[in-house]
Amino acid sequence: MVDIELNDRLRRGLVGAWHEFLEAIDPIRPDLYGYCRRLTGTIWDAEDLVQETLLRAFSHLSQALYTIKNPRAYILRVASNLWIDAMRRRASEADALALQANDPSNAASPATPAGQAIEIREAGAQLLVCLAPQERAVVVLRDVFDMSIDETASILDTTPGAVKAALHRGRSRLRDVNETERRGTPPSAALLDHFVERYNARDLPGLLALMSDTATIDMHGLESETGRAAFERDRGWFYHNFYNHFDGSPSTLRWQATVFQDEPIILVFDGLDDALVS
Repeated sequence: MVDIELNDRLRRGLVGAWHEFLEAIDPIRPDLYGYCRRLTGTIWDAEDLVQETLLRAFSHLSQALYTIKNPRAYILRVASNLWIDAMRRRASEADALALQANDPSNAASPATPAGQAIEIREAGAQLLVCLAPQERAVVVLRDVFDMSIDETASILDTTPGAVKAALHRGRSRLRDVNETERRGTPPSAALLDHFVERYNARDLPGLLALMSDTATIDMHGLESETGRAAFERDRGWFYHNFYNHFDGSPSTLRWQATVFQDEPIILVFDGLDDALVS
């Protein structure tokens, strides 16, 4: 295998271009996040979709042989395509699993791992009770972002007639959708408060006792950690939250539980007096 060298000049150029890109689109990032939040239904999935959208949009710019006259529509189009593709993949996986389960010839074949089967079933079930991907995108663009039929059609790369039909179907289905059942049950306020209390006390065993073995911490652009063994490792995520990673001194970070857009979240404060955080 022939190896190549990605020299430092190339790396610096890419880093500079990436930061220039982020600075250029900064005014439309709130719209992008709001759109992704309403598509995915959770702040965590929305953040993942935002990051994927930024990376895809940045990479596509290097291949664009034309001037992008409407950057906002361009960014939202990338987000729409990524989300719709992801939903279609999940639907295909659910269909494939259902066919395999109903095929007698597969009776002696190795079973699908339990975790994977549960994940696919949940994805399929959620698709059944939610709007179809394009319907949801149309409803959000029209009713939340107040875009015209033509603008919506351009972003979703479809026709105005298709947008009107999807909008009618989506609005009709939304009348019968119970949002709380569709999004699942969030952690209780008491559990979240206890988790924050254990963190502020720097009680690692207490924190680990509250976390499942399959819990995951994702740090975009850095690393991911899964399970208690990863969380308690030396120099792991909790270490960098308990101690200053430069000199090992105790961290001044403080956590506080709150609610944002009907979802429980934890805010992280640094360098603030306790009275200001409370």
